Formats: sequence, structure tokens, C-alpha cells
Amino acid sequence: MTGQALILCATRLEMAVFLERHPVRRVGDAAPHFPVYAGADQSWDLALSGPGGFNAARALTACLERCRPKFILHTGIAGVFAGTGVNLGDAAVAATDTYVHTGVDLRPDSDRHGSSMRLDPLPFDLIPEQGRTRQGIYDLDADLAASCFRVLDRHLGCRVIQGPFITVSAITGSLEKADALIQTFSPVMESMEGAAAAHVAALYRVPMVEIRAASNRVGERDKTRWDVQGAVHTVADICDILLEKGFDP
Repeated sequence: MTGQALILCATRLEMAVFLERHPVRRVGDAAPHFPVYAGADQSWDLALSGPGGFNAARALTACLERCRPKFILHTGIAGVFAGTGVNLGDAAVAATDTYVHTGVDLRPDSDRHGSSMRLDPLPFDLIPEQGRTRQGIYDLDADLAASCFRVLDRHLGCRVIQGPFITVSAITGSLEKADALIQTFSPVMESMEGAAAAHVAALYRVPMVEIRAASNRVGERDKTRWDVQGAVHTVADICDILLEKGFDP
């Protein structure tokens, strides 16, 4: 692994179009079963972590133990929330990423089925001196996110917005649950890996930006209404533009 940029993505499906465009060579495994590829010009590496937060944390830790890239581009497809103005195939840059299952559930039983889903903060920092991690909130590199947003806003052929993301352990399965998440977190997108990757990046002090393409509406389980292929093409365009145009992380 020699690239200045490390692209981290959960699955090969999400990077399929990008890999069709770029010759790569396999340079090893971030962890067993999770391959790492190097671009032809050796300016970037791509790690496929496998889905979910545990896989993302494991793969990214293995990568950062071997090398320290200038920055991490965490990307892939994601569910988009209603009311954001983002259509399927559009993109969003994360300002923060919150793992919604972090905290202490001290609320009375009568409150647990209400609209609020937020837990009370933990009594300790998950990352030393980062108090917002007590609520599962990870503050991503603001300058890097702003720089990526500006580049993509000019060059990506779809809408791009910036806002808070959330990370879940289980994909939201109903519109009612999606509405409750909106009321509590006001999120733009939902994934299963973002906060885990942000946690590891923070521990190793490597800047990370998270940029995802919308493949479905959060809570919509009818997959005939999804657009995975459109989102996968957007993911490839995101990577191409950021690697080609350059920016100051």
C-alpha cells in the first residue's frame, strides 16, 4: 500500500463501475477476505471492508497499521432520508456521522415508544477528549469535507449536498421508523459503516471524508423502487473527480 489516498468501501458491487474504469492490482488483504487494490499510478489504494461497522473497523485498522495515507475517502451507496431534496443517484458529503445505538437508555418506559430515539450520553468518551463521542457523534474533518463538496458541486453531474449522516446496525425497515430518525437526528443519509470508520480514523489521526450516493429512500423496502446501478455510477464519478481534480485535504 503506497497511495496517498485510501478509498474505503464495503462491497465490490459499490465499486464495480469504478473498477471497470481503472486497472488495479491486488496488493494484499486488509484483513482475511477483505482485499486491497492499488491504482495503476500508485496514488491511491482501495480497501473493500465487507458490510457493517465491525468489518469496516477491522479492515481500516489493518490498513492504517500498514501505512498512513494522506486522507481516507469512505464511500459507497446509502439510503437517503425524505425532505433532504436528494434524489436517487444524487450524492451527499457527511458533516458528522452518528452511531445511533451509542448511549445509555435511562428514559421511562412511557417515553420509549415516542418520536424521540436519542439515548442519554455515556459517562465516558469513546475517543479521549472528544466529548461528543459519548453520544456516538463523530466530527469529520471539516476542511476536507468542505473542499470535497466544492469540487463535487462544480464537477459532479448530479446534486450534491452536505449534512449529518447516521450509522445503524440494522437497515431501517419502515417509513415510521425513518420518520422517528428524522425527528431525532435530522440526517441526510443512513449507512452501516460510517461511524465505525470515523472512529478508527480519529484514533489514528488520519483525516477522513465520507461521501455517499443515494440508492434508495430510507424505510422503503420495495427494491423495485431503488436505483442501485445509478448510485454505483455516481460512486465511480465521485472517486474519479476527487482523484483527478485534486483538492487540499
